[in-house]
Amino acid sequence: MLLSPQPDPFLQQMFSRMTPGAKFTFTPAQLDEIKKAFSGRGFANHDFDLRRSFPLFGKSYYLILLAGRERRSVSRDRRHAPRIYKAAAALAAAAGFCLLVAAFF
Repeated sequence: MLLSPQPDPFLQQMFSRMTPGAKFTFTPAQLDEIKKAFSGRGFANHDFDLRRSFPLFGKSYYLILLAGRERRSVSRDRRHAPRIYKAAAALAAAAGFCLLVAAFF
């Protein structure tokens, strides 16, 4: 007796976002590669995680602000970045945070 394979939740969600006939155009090998490509995407927990959606000029926009300890290895480019770039990035981050606080609170 042949058992029907269990439906894959990832593939079901992916196909729900496509046109109805699109799922028949993929070969099993292509579906396996798609699953491999997306399986590496992890979502880490952050110490600070703010996600907001807000209307602006008749459209809806979203803003995500994440902060936490750096878990990646420090790349050579970031180690040798000139101080002016670091200062500009810190200033831009501070200004963005002030705008965020002013907009939502």
